[in-house]
Amino acid sequence: MRATYILVLLLLSVPLQGRASAKTITYYLDGARVEYEARAKKGYLEIPLPAVMIANSLRLKPLDGGAISRVEIVPVKPDAKTAKETAALIERKNLLKDRLKALDTREDIFKAAAKSQSGRAVRKSKNNPEPMTNIRKGTEFAIAQLESVYTVRRKTESELALLEARLLTLERDRGAGGSVGKVWLGGSAGRIHVGYLLAERKWSPQYDLRLDATGFVRLILRADYPLTDGAAAVFVAPLLLSDDVSGSAPLLAVSGRFGKAGEYVLPVEKEEITRTPAESLAITFKNTANIVLPAGTVACYRRGEFFGNVNFAGCRPNESKTLLFGK
Repeated sequence: MRATYILVLLLLSVPLQGRASAKTITYYLDGARVEYEARAKKGYLEIPLPAVMIANSLRLKPLDGGAISRVEIVPVKPDAKTAKETAALIERKNLLKDRLKALDTREDIFKAAAKSQSGRAVRKSKNNPEPMTNIRKGTEFAIAQLESVYTVRRKTESELALLEARLLTLERDRGAGGSVGKVWLGGSAGRIHVGYLLAERKWSPQYDLRLDATGFVRLILRADYPLTDGAAAVFVAPLLLSDDVSGSAPLLAVSGRFGKAGEYVLPVEKEEITRTPAESLAITFKNTANIVLPAGTVACYRRGEFFGNVNFAGCRPNESKTLLFGK
């Protein structure tokens, strides 16, 4: 029994071959950076790349003294079912457009007929004893045909709008697949460090401002960001991607959406409360923390009482900021 236990421990201590390291996602105020390690099998591996990856931002670095022989990036092809549906929708779309053109011609014809009927001279004859009645009937027939044209056009345009919306959905879903990076290494195995940038995937700062009777304010910074897989380690950076020119931005670790990214105790320079007609609070604090507080939304709690939310324009170190709540 003891020998079996020792054997299990030894097996668990052996690293799993082909297993990629944990992913790290760093969210900025306008995008994100993704990094992880991947292991090749028989000198080859494929790297899934999302559609929102910023063009030309993919970086692959060989590890363990290996070498990269070739990299090829190819778009993800839609499945056969999606391709078949897309082709059928495009054909139907072309037919509907042809119908609209034909309806335009019919409309012109019946408009001209109605105008011709209304412009006819009223002349009684042996063959036309009731000219007004015949003119009225001809005009009503032309107008009825025009109404039919308008009804068919409305239904056709409605169907066309639904069809185009479906095509856009299919196109978006296909784009969600992004592309695949095919990588060939010089040896039979090896690890590479994968890194790329994402557009649109960003974090939003949210603050809890808690004010007690101590002359200080407790500012809790929380991070809202897109959902990720549970295996990814998440950090946020209080600046734009383009501002991180040195790659040494201050990183704040967070655990889960709306998780706490930082907490700062800052001195209050001024506090003023107005009682009428409804309570409002004006507070001025100084950023004595050695960090830029990024712009976001602030929820105020004064002695446990909620005083509302306001937009916060951000604050640099040693800068004072005044916020007005409840007004």
